[in-house]
Amino acid sequence: MLGAFTRAFSSLVKTRAPAARLSSTLHAFRGFELPLRCMEPLMLLRPLAPVERAPTAMEEMLADSVMRKRRLKMKKHKLRKRRKRQKAEKRKQSQGK
Repeated sequence: MLGAFTRAFSSLVKTRAPAARLSSTLHAFRGFELPLRCMEPLMLLRPLAPVERAPTAMEEMLADSVMRKRRLKMKKHKLRKRRKRQKAEKRKQSQGK
């Protein structure tokens, strides 16, 4: 039963080109030679909301400040954890004397 299904399916599906022939042409492909139209995103459906423009320098700078805040917060968090661990080690050593 399965063999009959695969034969019927393979007759419906087009055969692909052999991989050896395909791989010989791949080395000649250069992405920078593509026309600009090919590099644009393909949209099959109309967008529901209007497409936003590219972010300005001011908006990028705001994102940078958010990253800076996160980095400083993590730095402070690591410092607190290290101090807590050192405090516990100091207590443990002082009890052993």
